[in-house]
Amino acid sequence: MERIPIPGAEIYYDPRFLPAEEATALFDVLLAKCAWQRRRSFFNRPVPRDEAYYGDAETDYRYSQREYRPLPWIPELLALKARVEKATPETAYAHLGLPRLGYNAVLCNLYRDGSDSVGLHADAEPEMGPVIASVSLGAERLFRLKRRDGAVAFAERLPHGSLLIMAGETQKNFQHEVPKAPGITQPRINLTFRYIQHSQPIGELAFQSPDG
Repeated sequence: MERIPIPGAEIYYDPRFLPAEEATALFDVLLAKCAWQRRRSFFNRPVPRDEAYYGDAETDYRYSQREYRPLPWIPELLALKARVEKATPETAYAHLGLPRLGYNAVLCNLYRDGSDSVGLHADAEPEMGPVIASVSLGAERLFRLKRRDGAVAFAERLPHGSLLIMAGETQKNFQHEVPKAPGITQPRINLTFRYIQHSQPIGELAFQSPDG
């Protein structure tokens, strides 16, 4: 994987992680099989995307006033997890002085069209490990990484079948978003693989809800 040179962040990126035909087949399966639901935000408004959460036992966590309890892995997500773990560079853990932990949960997000989004936030829940891998399927959507002062450090339309990994102090120093895109009418699925560990806090909670 290519490392994107951004001071204060550790970003790895492979725009062609999955071949197009395989990515399309996986998209179709997940669209049909995942237990999609549209949750409610802190202000009781619908979250602007559908979600489904899968993982090992005891990988529950709380974020933005919502409880996430894992569903049992489905075979397609479990197989993809193994491939993402293999693709994750050793340096993502070595730079943190950690053993290679892998991933034990995945949050699936479905953006049904350009009106769905995720607002500016950091994935810095206390339970979440410092390496997060994100697979994108379907319609290309803009992913923006911003410094805490609002300056854009990385902006890319993540292609179908791509893999982006955030490691190091990325969540401490940056926030990220997928903004609304009114011209897009096709759906996108994003899969964020995580390592949930309740006994080891890694930093502060995100200070802004991603549900705007």
